Amino acid sequence: MTDSGHRGGFREFASHSAGAVALVCGLFFLLSFMYLGGTADPQSHARSIPVAVVNEDDGATLQTPVGPRTLDIGGQVSAGLLQNNDWRKVDLQFVDMAEADRGLREGEYFGTVRMPPELSQRVVDLVEATATEAGESGEAPDRAVIELQSSPRVSITSSQVMGTVADRLGESLHEKMGSTLLSDASLLAEAEGRTISGGSALALEYPVHVDLSTWNDLPEGVSNASLPMFYSLIMVLAGFTGAMIISNLLDARLGFMPLEIGPLVLHVHVAPFGRVQTLLRKWAITAITAPLVSGLSLLVARIVGITGYDTWDMFWFSCLVIIAVGVCAHSIIAAIGNAGLLVNLVVFVVLGIPTSGGATPTQMLPSVFVQIGALQPMHQAYLGLRSIMFFDSNWISGLGHAVWVLVGWGVAGVILGLVVTNWYERLGLRRQMVADRVPANAGVGQVLAPLGGPRRGAVERTAAEASVEDSGRGVGQEGSAVAGGGRAVRVADPSPAGGREPGEVVEGDATHRQ
Repeated sequence: MTDSGHRGGFREFASHSAGAVALVCGLFFLLSFMYLGGTADPQSHARSIPVAVVNEDDGATLQTPVGPRTLDIGGQVSAGLLQNNDWRKVDLQFVDMAEADRGLREGEYFGTVRMPPELSQRVVDLVEATATEAGESGEAPDRAVIELQSSPRVSITSSQVMGTVADRLGESLHEKMGSTLLSDASLLAEAEGRTISGGSALALEYPVHVDLSTWNDLPEGVSNASLPMFYSLIMVLAGFTGAMIISNLLDARLGFMPLEIGPLVLHVHVAPFGRVQTLLRKWAITAITAPLVSGLSLLVARIVGITGYDTWDMFWFSCLVIIAVGVCAHSIIAAIGNAGLLVNLVVFVVLGIPTSGGATPTQMLPSVFVQIGALQPMHQAYLGLRSIMFFDSNWISGLGHAVWVLVGWGVAGVILGLVVTNWYERLGLRRQMVADRVPANAGVGQVLAPLGGPRRGAVERTAAEASVEDSGRGVGQEGSAVAGGGRAVRVADPSPAGGREPGEVVEGDATHRQ
């Protein structure tokens, strides 16, 4: 019986365990940093949150015993916002109503602050109603209102942001305007021999009501503004996880690795396909799978009652996300083998979800997260799906940028895959199942011969010379060469005409064969 090289001692156990322990710890350290670091305190990272300010106030004149006084409440509020705003966190943009509406429609602003044309006049009406006999005998004046609107379609946090603006604005109006108006009203009342009642004085201290409402509520059947993030997660997972499933099953069916089903381990003859052909087949299966998964997801969305989106736009964009991620995932696996599964997990999921901007907007993420997410497929999928679901597929609201970036990922994946697989084939590094056993304690440095040729002492044998003894006993490993006591193993190219079975290999060190 061939010596497997396993001794079962502690040193061997430590050698086998060290790499796995290091990888698991490193992965979950990164996972903890990304998920906890990005969500623990988003307010502390808030910066440049765009809010539109619209001042349409026409102003008004208040007649006092000392002469007329012009009131410009809108101007005073605007000046107060400019002076007291935390510009590091909130980016106030003073625009007209048309520009504010455009920004809301395209998902540019988290919300708006609007001072209507009659704002100052209603404050004058309030002063006269509380201080003069004519005002008291007339109809109760309409209350002065500053309108704040939040856009839930932009972010789940928009109402929180605008609520903070509303609180600060209300406090500022009370502190800087209430006492002045109360003084003006007192002068008017004294001139007519009247006094200001307690209720009237309270109304004058809070002369303007700040009204917070929602601009364009979420579509029917949707009450969670994070829905586009979860939908984009499904599409990214369809590309990444789908590539992993397709790669493993196709490699097993082509004989490059065993197929394990419960206690059964199935081996098939190695197919006469090179690396490029195999990669093209995997890409083709991903392209076939993408529209099927996209259609099934849309069917589920319809079943659960999600509305408000264009079905065709959802379909083709979802296909684009799946294909772009899947092509890149396949290429990474083709380039670095099984390690590509871990790399894909990190790139598309671990780094993707917390930087997507779905749960926490990019304006409230740490700067390093924003830099990572700028070109992340997950972030682009979220922007595109949010545009389709909430902004009528508006190209400017993120869909256009997302399409170009995802196309870039797909093209980069195709180039990477073709270049790497062609290079490996030119070097003679064909993918074959290795049937012979090799020492279990061989070092990594012994695994591959220099790319220019075999290691010194290695033996290469042709198909005519090769004969695998008892080949059914060995479990093959993916790759072109394996270690053998310092000697390399080179796998001969498959023979299309026969002469030996595909997957037949020869090992350079005879001590590792029975």
